[in-house]
Amino acid sequence: MALPVPTRRLAPLLTLVALATAASATTAGASAVWAGADLRTTGYGVRAGVALLPIPFVGSLGVEAGAERGYNTDTTAFSAALTLRDLNLPLTPVDAFATVGAEFTDATRFYAEAGLRGPLFGPAGWRAHVRARQDGAFSGGVGIELRF
Repeated sequence: MALPVPTRRLAPLLTLVALATAASATTAGASAVWAGADLRTTGYGVRAGVALLPIPFVGSLGVEAGAERGYNTDTTAFSAALTLRDLNLPLTPVDAFATVGAEFTDATRFYAEAGLRGPLFGPAGWRAHVRARQDGAFSGGVGIELRF
C-alpha cells in the first residue's frame, strides 16, 4: 500500500527527526574520567571516578571514590561507589546519574545517591545531588566537576 502524498513528502523529515532523537540518546558525550568537589548540607568533599562500561542509549557504568569531611569535625569519611552516569535527558544539555556505595569511617554505611549534571564551560560542569544512607540520614549538595 502506497503512502498518501503528504506523508511521502514528510517521510524524509520524520526519518531525520527520528535519527536525531536516537543520536541525542547515545552517550557520545559521556565522560571517561571525572573529578570534582562538593559542598554538602553535612560537610564538603572531593571525588574522582572512571567509566568502565558504556551502555548504548542509556549511559555509562563506572566506579567512583571520594573523601568527605563533615562540618565541625576532624573525621574524614572515605567512600567507594558504583555509578550509572551520563543518563541523557532529551532536548537538554543536562544528564542524570545514580550511585550506590559505601562510606568508611568508624563504621561502614551504605548509601544511594542521585542527581543532575550540566555544563559550565569547557570540561567544567555543575553537579547537584541528594543522598540517603542506610542509617536514615539524608543530605544534598552542589559542586563542580571536571569531565574528560
